[in-house]
Amino acid sequence: MDPLRRHAVNVLTLFDNKGAQLKHIRDTYCKKCSISGNDRQRLTAMTNEVIRWRGRLDYWLMGLLNKPNRKIQPELNNILRLGIYEVVMDEKVPDYAAVDAYVEIAKRSLGKGQGKLTNALLRKATAIHKTDKPEKCTLNDWYSFPNWLWEKWINQFGEEKTTELANLYNSAPKIDIRRNEAKLSHDNLQSYCNDHDVEIEPWSDSNIFYKVMRNLSGFRNLIVAGKISVQDRAAGMVVELLAPNQGETILDVCAAPGTKAIYIAELMDGKGELYISDNNTDRVEKLESNFKNSVIDVKDASKDNFPMADAILIDAPCSGTGVIGKKPDIRWRRSMSNIQEFVELQKSIINHMSQFLKPGGRMVYSTCSMEPEENWGVVDAFLKLKGNYFIDMETNDVSDSWLDERGALIPFPPKSNTDGMFAVRLINGIE
Repeated sequence: MDPLRRHAVNVLTLFDNKGAQLKHIRDTYCKKCSISGNDRQRLTAMTNEVIRWRGRLDYWLMGLLNKPNRKIQPELNNILRLGIYEVVMDEKVPDYAAVDAYVEIAKRSLGKGQGKLTNALLRKATAIHKTDKPEKCTLNDWYSFPNWLWEKWINQFGEEKTTELANLYNSAPKIDIRRNEAKLSHDNLQSYCNDHDVEIEPWSDSNIFYKVMRNLSGFRNLIVAGKISVQDRAAGMVVELLAPNQGETILDVCAAPGTKAIYIAELMDGKGELYISDNNTDRVEKLESNFKNSVIDVKDASKDNFPMADAILIDAPCSGTGVIGKKPDIRWRRSMSNIQEFVELQKSIINHMSQFLKPGGRMVYSTCSMEPEENWGVVDAFLKLKGNYFIDMETNDVSDSWLDERGALIPFPPKSNTDGMFAVRLINGIE
């Protein structure tokens, strides 16, 4: 029995049972089972792809069953999902090898009867053509999204743009890096790439952001040394919208995992005071700072006290629908009720934090959500309560194609080649 396929079944079953983040479940499982290196990379790829395509895989599976409505226990369900994925979608694996492997897993785990069922279904699956959409298959099943989210996006974007977004999210995610100017020059970065079989392409609007075209793993040494950070260009633009200045007091209050805080600290160069906080103790413990004049703390941005600041970044907790390409499990972990819960939290954070902004100071509210309720909905509600605040998006650094008709930073991923983001800069107009 292939132990890595067995591990993949276990991880996916834990995801179904717990509903937690796939990455967190997988990281915990790998630590417990001492899985690392190439095995961990393969496990990550297998579980990500099955979660990414779960809607289509389940549609195919229901079509293979004589009784489509029969209940299938989670473990067998994931054995079959993995098996169908490898048989139909993974061209690197011979059909017979995948069928034999998952039949063996089913036999050992669930008995001979389930092994026979697995064998019959996976052999039938070899006749499926992965690019042929059955006429009865709905678009949300074919593109592997829950119906509520698909219908929501159809209403927001229309069918053509929704399909473009789904195609992008179902493709290999694009990765950007940011160069730390104080530690690494462009020429030295390019020399490193030449020596380590890495290919990059500079972003046209920045001299420190690059698209990774090939071999991200080749940057491991530079990342550990703090010479580069993995950061999406749109996320970097949120920091640039905040425009940190040396000598200021700046708050980053929903900071984990910390990539924006690192960029802020690099721009401040130890001159000023940077307060980095998050309400999640575990996530705060993972934040590391070697920057001068910076403080990391566990704080709740909806109720705790903070020092008065010249600038505040609220990268608010959100549904994350703008980063589904990199976190495919988000599509299955969210619901419409979750979005409303996030909206209430976001409103409480922005309203609470506004009292800690100095007169004339600036506050950037941002999310990695595509949902208007979490974006303009929150900002407009805030502006109605706080008449002294106004929007200031006067900048020549953002492409017009990344801005909406009201001036918010809201790149559309298929067009921008970035994550989905939203950001506006608000000014406390009380002098």
